[in-house]
Amino acid sequence: MRFEEFKKDTEIKATLRRKEYSIAKVSEVPPLSDKVFAVVTDGSEITLIAELDHGFEVIEEEKPFRIISFDTKLPFDLIGFLAYITKLLADQNISLFAISSFSTDHILMKEAYLDRAVEVLKDAQVKIEVK
Repeated sequence: MRFEEFKKDTEIKATLRRKEYSIAKVSEVPPLSDKVFAVVTDGSEITLIAELDHGFEVIEEEKPFRIISFDTKLPFDLIGFLAYITKLLADQNISLFAISSFSTDHILMKEAYLDRAVEVLKDAQVKIEVK
């Protein structure tokens, strides 16, 4: 299903997380805790996304980031959702880091871009709640 069809009948909801996060390259998979948002292993590196005070040893780190999670359940056959969101933000020169989970997508961005990104998404009828 194309995103244009999906959005006709579906309200897109998102959550802006209050906490700040870091994106770090680590040498080993850290133990999961409530400070860890995600761990990505791709065979060549391990990436940790965690709260700023995560306490893990890192090789390289970028921070701080805020996370917007899209709460609308996205079907696996949906085409173009992330392309739509990233184009909205790219058109406004907003840099982001995207990650997907089983049924939704998350975008991370530096604080400097956050207010503008929220404004752009709200203008596109995305309902954003802060938690």
